Amino acid sequence: MSRSISATAAAPPIDATATSRSTPPDFETAQRALFNAVGLEVRSRFVDLDAPSVRTHLFEAGPPDGERTRLFVHGGGSFGAFLAPLVARLVDERVVGFDRPGYGLSGPFDYDRRTLAGVDVATLDGVVDALGVERVDLVGHSMGGYASVRYALARPDRVRRLVLIGACAAFPGTWPPLPLRLLTVPVVSRVLQRLQPSGEAGALAVAEVFGERDAVAANPAVLQAMVAHEADPVSSAAGLSELGAFFSLRGWHPSVELRPADLQRLEPPSLLVWGEDDPIAAPDDIREGVADIPDARLEVVPGAHAPFLTHPARCAGLVGDFLDV
Repeated sequence: MSRSISATAAAPPIDATATSRSTPPDFETAQRALFNAVGLEVRSRFVDLDAPSVRTHLFEAGPPDGERTRLFVHGGGSFGAFLAPLVARLVDERVVGFDRPGYGLSGPFDYDRRTLAGVDVATLDGVVDALGVERVDLVGHSMGGYASVRYALARPDRVRRLVLIGACAAFPGTWPPLPLRLLTVPVVSRVLQRLQPSGEAGALAVAEVFGERDAVAANPAVLQAMVAHEADPVSSAAGLSELGAFFSLRGWHPSVELRPADLQRLEPPSLLVWGEDDPIAAPDDIREGVADIPDARLEVVPGAHAPFLTHPARCAGLVGDFLDV
């Protein structure tokens, strides 16, 4: 199944039977509005992944026959279009985003720490195969950065260049915030979910955990997409399961932590764009890990966990210059 979402024409409604879930119409509408707000005209379609077996939503922009393909990987509890403010500034080449399993318009999925890395690799393998290319440039945010690192380790021949923007989950020196760790305790999680406000107040409360309340509030289209996404029970369930796959009340699960020996095996040239106020880790906390990567550069920018929301031009300039080499 293939369809188009355009900044100048409304997209047709999505067939719920084609996505293997009850598609949240409010999110589809909010996603389209977000693309429009940043001036991003995308081509959208679904692909059926074999492993994990999930129908997955992809969108792309820029020249379809571009020399290079830039693949953007969103973080946990989020969706592909969250990166639209950054993606829209990098359309001189083919750019592709997607909703990871369980999120956005993709089919339901539950994450498990025992299979997390394997699922990340298999998902990206399936997406890259669907794009019909041998190699991609990977741009990963947060837990999507973790997936990108795992993919670059497992498939170094398929990753030309690697960008991690915002704190990469489980990177040496990082630490998950307490409000997120509390969500992995079942009794506490149920109480917190009941107490969390709905709508814009709830989405802004989530953004505040990551130091991005003001940035999200200043981007109404991003905020409305977050509101619609948070209201979808399938996406919410995927987010909670992925949090539990990554960490417990005591911190990252040892089985998912990125260790110096892992970073030392990274082959692609790598760029880390880190917000100076990222609550997951301060830039100084991760410099030792960056030094373990054979060919890596750290750029510290104003902002917190999603610096591309407050400084999209600055972030896009760094990413674009790095990927254009």
